[in-house]
Amino acid sequence: MSGERVAGVRFERSGRVFFVRAPDAELAVGEQVQVEVDGRVRSGRVVVAPAQVLVCELGELQGKVIGS
Repeated sequence: MSGERVAGVRFERSGRVFFVRAPDAELAVGEQVQVEVDGRVRSGRVVVAPAQVLVCELGELQGKVIGS
């Protein structure tokens, strides 16, 4: 997982944060994104930008950003 870009995304205003792969995206906090999670596409908001994530402290990632 080293070197991988990861962002924190929330799908509900006070819901949990999903840490997802963000391979090709320059993302900023507050940006709206489309994320593939569990085989479906969900719309969410970035709450933790890739530059703010310490990937080595994360467990399994929960999805992938597919568009913004």
